[in-house]
Amino acid sequence: MSQDLKMSPTYYKEVLRSLLSSVKLSYIDDQSNHKQVKLHHGRQERLIAKKFQENNLILPYSTVYQSSVNEDEKRRRSWSVLSFDKKWDEETQRAQRVVSYPDVPVNIEYTLSIWSKYISHIDQLSAQLRSSFNPHKNLEIFDTNVLKAFLTSEEDISKTDVGDKEERLVRKNFTLTVQGYIPSPKFLLTNTGKIIHTNTEFWL
Repeated sequence: MSQDLKMSPTYYKEVLRSLLSSVKLSYIDDQSNHKQVKLHHGRQERLIAKKFQENNLILPYSTVYQSSVNEDEKRRRSWSVLSFDKKWDEETQRAQRVVSYPDVPVNIEYTLSIWSKYISHIDQLSAQLRSSFNPHKNLEIFDTNVLKAFLTSEEDISKTDVGDKEERLVRKNFTLTVQGYIPSPKFLLTNTGKIIHTNTEFWL
């Protein structure tokens, strides 16, 4: 039955949506006003270039995109090991047995970029990010709360050489690593011995 199943493409989308909703950036400007910073999904070069073309770029500005996915060997379990769990059926008011292969542990890396005119603003945002990921941030998807997001690195990517007509931008990249599990197919073991496919993240 598992060989006929295809994985749903929504897992990475749900992780990204949860990350976008959990990261809130703000700063205090020179007039002591509290300002929110927009966070958009996409590679920083394309989004910033588009904003410059549209002449509606408001700094500070931030972008985030998925940069890599790697399987976590330290958290990996043997595929031959079956996991058994219980599921409560409201209709029959009975607990049902659920069997599945182990979920696939992955580390999903995201690059979060911040653009600003002033070092003081980007310093505020950098400190805010460090504080919110201390030691990690919990993400919730698919009725689970086992996803942990870590801030693993910080890099200054500002241009040191700027032309006469170019406006100087202060830029930083932050690497965020989400430890998650790609769900495996799950099946119900009925009291008659019949095996039924159950989780909605997969389809036949």
